[in-house]
Amino acid sequence: MDKGATVAEIQSSATVDWTPLGDIYVKKYLNYNLDWQVNLAENHVSISPYGGPIAIFPRVVSKKQGVSKPVITIYTQAGKVISTIPWGGGNIIGLGWTSSEHVVCILEDGNMVVYNIYGKHLYARILAREIRDDRVLECKFFHTLEGSAGFAVMTNKYQFFLVADSDRSKDDIRVKKLADIPSSTSKPNCWAVLPVGNQVSVTVAIHDRLFVLDPYEAVLQTINCKKGGSLCWVELAVSPNGKAVALVDQDGYLWGGSSDFKVCETEFDLQSRSRVLQLQWGGKDFFVLVMDQLMFVKGFDKHWCKYHLQEPCFLLSEIDGVRILTNSACEFMHRVTSPSLAVLRIGSMEVGALLNDAYKEYEGDESHKADEYIRFVKDRLPEAVMQCIKAAGEEFQPPIQQSLLKSSNFGKGFLGPDIPSDVVNEFVEMCHQLRVLNSVRQSSIGIPITFRQYYRLSTGVLIDRLINRGLYPLAMEICKYLKIPPANGEVKILKEWALRKIQDVSLSDDEVARQIIDKFNGSKVVVSFAEIARASKAGGRKPLAAMLLDHEVHARDQVPMLMEMDKVDIALDKAVESGDPQLMFKVLDELKYKRYHSQMDKYLQLFHHRPVAAALYRKLCKEVDQEQLLNLHRQESDFLEAGCLQFAQSFRQKDPEQQRSSLEGAVKEYKDGQHMFHLRVAEEQGKLSKEQAEISRKCGIRVTGESLYVTIYETTQFQCGR
Repeated sequence: MDKGATVAEIQSSATVDWTPLGDIYVKKYLNYNLDWQVNLAENHVSISPYGGPIAIFPRVVSKKQGVSKPVITIYTQAGKVISTIPWGGGNIIGLGWTSSEHVVCILEDGNMVVYNIYGKHLYARILAREIRDDRVLECKFFHTLEGSAGFAVMTNKYQFFLVADSDRSKDDIRVKKLADIPSSTSKPNCWAVLPVGNQVSVTVAIHDRLFVLDPYEAVLQTINCKKGGSLCWVELAVSPNGKAVALVDQDGYLWGGSSDFKVCETEFDLQSRSRVLQLQWGGKDFFVLVMDQLMFVKGFDKHWCKYHLQEPCFLLSEIDGVRILTNSACEFMHRVTSPSLAVLRIGSMEVGALLNDAYKEYEGDESHKADEYIRFVKDRLPEAVMQCIKAAGEEFQPPIQQSLLKSSNFGKGFLGPDIPSDVVNEFVEMCHQLRVLNSVRQSSIGIPITFRQYYRLSTGVLIDRLINRGLYPLAMEICKYLKIPPANGEVKILKEWALRKIQDVSLSDDEVARQIIDKFNGSKVVVSFAEIARASKAGGRKPLAAMLLDHEVHARDQVPMLMEMDKVDIALDKAVESGDPQLMFKVLDELKYKRYHSQMDKYLQLFHHRPVAAALYRKLCKEVDQEQLLNLHRQESDFLEAGCLQFAQSFRQKDPEQQRSSLEGAVKEYKDGQHMFHLRVAEEQGKLSKEQAEISRKCGIRVTGESLYVTIYETTQFQCGR
């Protein structure tokens, strides 16, 4: 588009591709010109929705080029190669995508093989024994509005099996067998998966009969058609929301209506015996059929339009339109929305169109005409501004977006200080969202997501998809621009980058550690090294894990990982340095009962040169295990504390023998430590204890453990006959 074009010229290009279809308009526009040298007629094609990647697999392997194995090639929708997967694992019946953009291959022998977008093998499993025994004949994938994805397979015995959520882990994949088709041995003419909310079923057409299969029953459906005679349905398509279906019979008769087949929205005779190659919904508003070199578009009323095709094409139904992929282009067709019609349709008298005209006159130096338009819409100016803002969101070309946003901004200027907050918020939000959308729509990125798809997908999922493709800088910039909380933005991105970096075996541990440390330390957010270290250890790179763990700032994350790596001394030192009593208690407890349970001497040696840990251990033992506290004092040759501990224990003993034993132990400790004063006190207490035992034996009064004064008093009272 010419940079010097006027606003009127720019906006006129927005309606060039509009085609009337009864009461609605459809628009088909170019996303990308493709230079990928792929012939769709010679390949199996699978496109992930919401602007996702494309998987291409050859129908027949070319032997002229000496290719020994076929290759699954993953492209962006701009035709850029993401990865290749050499294939030699069997006959692929179905090729599709999970909602997390993993490639799923369904093989004839009932195997399910999953790869990530970079061709890394994730897992393989047999779906079910019956599928393996009967072999897979056909497979169809589906995506729901709720964000899940799955597939259904038909075996050679015309039995159907369903996987409602293919994003689950290998062991969590659930395969459900659907009810058998009653009294039928004929191969279905066509079938499709019907997802409605959390309920997923399969609709099957056998000649003129339609069945809806779920795990419990097969229900025969009746369709009332204006066309008389016998019908033989050959194509069946379900709308993205699962609420509508379209059917085509062998004579080119089209029926469209509700998914329960009770309401008919349209019936139309294509008047063509050409075979319908593809049938897809354009959101929920129209159907697209491909026949030979013709693409036929039909709405719910009698109107239709057609496009001539110069090359093979592949259709993908999206929530708001249909993706059209050819050998040379990626295009999108959708219904023109109400805001766009209100603002851009020729001759429109909506307030948004008048505001837009006012801005065009203002830009054309016709200020007096602009003023007339503004006065005309002044009472409904907030509505006009909102229409221009919403119309901008529906456009794919940035110049058209900018011109419409300028029109809305022009109108905002006339609202004064009392401008509604929702208008301001909508304008700012739309500017932010369009900037994000335009950044991912660039051909170097290749995600041609529409505004409505982006709204359904959410920013978080878009960030996840950028991370999944390794587009970390762009994901980081979007998070900063939208001010996404670090935990869901920058921290998450840096972690995923580091986790992928440690899988790079071409780099040494030192180089990987240096890159990760520099990246984390250069960030304004705090990222845990412990999680990356744990992944490094699990991946067999223990030296790398140790280097990363040394830079962890949170002891609560660092210390448990050090314990897992058997770096006991370092773990204890880090726990002590943290000053966290609970963490130190946890380390001491684990060391005592899990690692040195039968080697207490080695355990006590840990406290040498660690006075803080020793003090904490003393406190712990004083409360729960005084025997170990005594061993610690002896290990440290602290005779005074050892003696005092036993001396204090003697006063708590009820049994005279145990009391004397504790006192004898205290005497020994004091004597070994040359603590003479304490020794004399302990000896005197020992003598008193013996006398008390003798008095108790002779007089029958209990004075054991009492003081000298109490002993004399109780003895005197006894002798006085009391």
